[in-house]
Amino acid sequence: MSSRRVTIVASELLGRPGTGGAGTADSLLAVALGRRGHRVRLLVASGREIGTLNPEWLSRYESAGVQIDVLARMQGVRPPYLAPTLEVFHALRDNAPNVAIVNDWRGLGFAALRARQTGVALAETAFVVHCHGPGRVLTEFAQKVPDTVERFAEDVTERVSIELADAVVSPSTWLLDWMRTRGWPVPTDAAVIQYVRQSAALGEPPEAAPAEQRIRRLAFFGQLREGKGIRIFVEALALLSADELAEVEVLFLGSGRGRWATDHIAEALPTSVRAMRFETGLEREAALHELRTPGTLAVMPSLLDNSPNTVSECIEQGIPFLSTQTGGIPELVSEEDRGRVLCQAAAHDLAAALRHALSSPSGVAPARPAREAQQSVDAWVELVGAVCPTARRPARPATHIALVTRSEQSAQRARRLAESTRTADVEVVVADSRRAGFARTAADWIVFLDEDDEPDDELLDTFVAAQAASGADVVTVAVRPADDAAAIQLFLGNPGPLGLLENQYGVVGFLRSEAVAAQPMREEAADPDWPLFARIALAGGRIVSVPAVHSTHSGRPGRIADVPGEGLAVLEAFEEHPAAQLPDLPQFAATLAAALAQAPHAPLDGLPQPLGRRLRRRVALLARARRPR
Repeated sequence: MSSRRVTIVASELLGRPGTGGAGTADSLLAVALGRRGHRVRLLVASGREIGTLNPEWLSRYESAGVQIDVLARMQGVRPPYLAPTLEVFHALRDNAPNVAIVNDWRGLGFAALRARQTGVALAETAFVVHCHGPGRVLTEFAQKVPDTVERFAEDVTERVSIELADAVVSPSTWLLDWMRTRGWPVPTDAAVIQYVRQSAALGEPPEAAPAEQRIRRLAFFGQLREGKGIRIFVEALALLSADELAEVEVLFLGSGRGRWATDHIAEALPTSVRAMRFETGLEREAALHELRTPGTLAVMPSLLDNSPNTVSECIEQGIPFLSTQTGGIPELVSEEDRGRVLCQAAAHDLAAALRHALSSPSGVAPARPAREAQQSVDAWVELVGAVCPTARRPARPATHIALVTRSEQSAQRARRLAESTRTADVEVVVADSRRAGFARTAADWIVFLDEDDEPDDELLDTFVAAQAASGADVVTVAVRPADDAAAIQLFLGNPGPLGLLENQYGVVGFLRSEAVAAQPMREEAADPDWPLFARIALAGGRIVSVPAVHSTHSGRPGRIADVPGEGLAVLEAFEEHPAAQLPDLPQFAATLAAALAQAPHAPLDGLPQPLGRRLRRRVALLARARRPR
């Protein structure tokens, strides 16, 4: 096996309190690949406080040759939710690996994958998207709909990342089926590789729990939140008698906040629970040590879960446990053991399972794994050794470009841009309107250069290369806001239904003439590109945005609350396309409704009431007219 440079992009890592399942999986994978001879970099995106790692895990990373880089948050990125993915792109670009393994959550690989798609960078890097669970899954775990527009936008980046990846890996078949059912672009050859267990990653036998004995302690193992089943655990305890709980301690191993903070849980517990303890700040090893205490039964009654490490860790160390038949959990447990350690995710079913466990003189026998631990390491080693960037046939490069301007100042900028362009013939058309200028050229590609656009010299060459690499109908670029030269305004390209609320298509673009010809144009508008790009996208045109700055922009992307503005024209464009391919429109409608309920930060604040009512009504009608795939 030849050694490869591998970068694993994560949101957190082992060696600190409170690390979640995704961070645990990424860290163990990094160590496993490092010990198998690959040069591994563990790149931690911003968003969570990492703090100081404990000496034991630092030693493990060092012995496996794993380099750890924690990224600082970039300032001035607009919109802010795209900052982490831009940070990751810059880090990968500056030290390009052979293989990048990126989380699906938050679309951390979005900007890097978009840069590769448009020929900007990372042409020799193969990308693997590791599906721990996108944001929509996490909110479903929590028994709620996504409740911010930012979360919906991250959903767009997550889908694009999966679409552009060279390989997709999930720890469960359940998650792949979940995404496919909802129309996500999951490839048919997506692989199922269960999370790497610590014993296989370190090459050390796991520390075994003591032999079976009577249960004297019930330990809720996992974060203290709705999705992890804390409510049905508390309700199940209330269904047990005082005699059944007389000599039983109830232990909570996990962090809690909000409605399930520790004081709220203590108040909700029945009086029959006479001994309780909360350990909310333990690191992983300390929590597992608690579970190995003789007479302890771990309880993980998740309402929905992908492939929880809490379950696989109990299986690995022979810790007795009860869990639920939800999500990908059954895939972790041997078929012979599922009936006795898994129950339905309901308080009555969990209470029955707990009653049976407490009444047994020998407690609960440990469950056996569905797959051997070494299989995951071997599968990852094989994938990392074989994956390559997917070959894509480039489109024929543009040869004739028209720059359409409406003022002498813009015309001067256009002539300078034409003189600096090396990859195509450029003509400058000065006209009173966009439509008039468009009518005076036979160019195959059009750039509308407005007074608020001050392009960099390489803009057209970037457009030509990005379009040829991606085959898109419209290419836009990130811009430098004139009011803050240190900032950067990024765009999603095609934001789907989010295009109703704001211009996330772009503000300066390279457009295929055929796509423009069929569309009306708004001449006197603060952001005339917004309705034009929205109509092109709704008509089936492909729009991509290069995540690199190639122009200064003195305007501002349009928003639905702008008065006067282009919001009404965009709404009309969506109204004219009731059959548009927008399978995520129901989710957008639900997200918008949830966001609007969180006043005073609702996304439509400042919108005139008639237009606001119309937008809400049209979103609801469109959503009812469509069903998720």
